[in-house]
Amino acid sequence: MGDTGTPVPTTWNNPNVCPFCEMQLDSPGAGFMDHLKSNPACESGFDQWRGNVDNDIRGGWSG
Repeated sequence: MGDTGTPVPTTWNNPNVCPFCEMQLDSPGAGFMDHLKSNPACESGFDQWRGNVDNDIRGGWSG
C-alpha cells in the first residue's frame, strides 16, 4: 500500500485514503487533489474514472 506507481481498481469506501494507491490523504477534498498533482499514476486513474462518469451523465460531470 502507498505505492503510487500503478493505480489499482478498488471500491472507495474511505475518503481519507486515495482509491488508486491507498495512500493516506491530508484531507478528502483539497488533499486528494494535491495528491493527484504529485502522483501521475493516481491522476491517470482519476482521469479515466472521471471520463467514465462523464460518459454516464447527460451534460457531463462538472466535478
